[in-house]
Amino acid sequence: MLVIVVDPADRLERSQWDFYWVPEDVVVHDRPELLYVSCARDLPLLNAVTRIAPAHPDLDGLIADVRRSHAAVRSRWSVPSRVADNRLHDALGRGGYAATNEHDARAVEVEAFAPRPAATCTVVRVTNTNHLRDLVDVGDAAFGHGRRPSDAELEVDLRQCASPKGRVHRFVAYANGRPVSAGGMSVFEDLKFGFLWAGGTVPEAEGRGFYSAVVAARVAWAAARGLQWVGLYARTTTSSPIVQRQGFRRFGAMTYWERGPER
Repeated sequence: MLVIVVDPADRLERSQWDFYWVPEDVVVHDRPELLYVSCARDLPLLNAVTRIAPAHPDLDGLIADVRRSHAAVRSRWSVPSRVADNRLHDALGRGGYAATNEHDARAVEVEAFAPRPAATCTVVRVTNTNHLRDLVDVGDAAFGHGRRPSDAELEVDLRQCASPKGRVHRFVAYANGRPVSAGGMSVFEDLKFGFLWAGGTVPEAEGRGFYSAVVAARVAWAAARGLQWVGLYARTTTSSPIVQRQGFRRFGAMTYWERGPER
């Protein structure tokens, strides 16, 4: 059946249902009433629920299924405002989950995007290992990731983002030859949508327009791919005001519900 998606919030939500990107050690559990992934590694991104039927008669049973799969790791539910209600919240609470970070669903129409003034810099799309290492350095400085990916992991990441027709693209801004800002975008052709992620700037270069340059580069790439919208889930207390200034409108919200390992 053909599904026509118009609402930007719907595009955002549906983009989270496509797990094409997950590593080989991740299991995708896809049922009509529930969609989630599980992995032995203790990473919430790889042990996450992204779709549930909120009217399902046995929410407690669905949550118990997830708890069994995530028993030894941190577990996360992404709950968009469209499906959030007291019944689901109460069931998650009974399952040991608690609401944590709230995000705004923000998006901008590609044709309507007006780039903000940006600092003098060069933004490149990641196509080689040097670019990718520079991107990792920016992420470490901006977010404090700490763990460095192995050469094998970098090789996998590069295969994903090097092709101009690929589904994952990463961008790095350089000022005076030094990497200062970076960001990624996943392409969903069927939704005509680009999902933005991991945008950040090294602390000493913040507030100078480098992030604006990376946003503009990603939107330009989305336009070249024929996408209609780009968007992201922006944390309400941090990144949401920043992307609002970039022209991204709010189309609802999404909250993480999380719990720690059970054993």
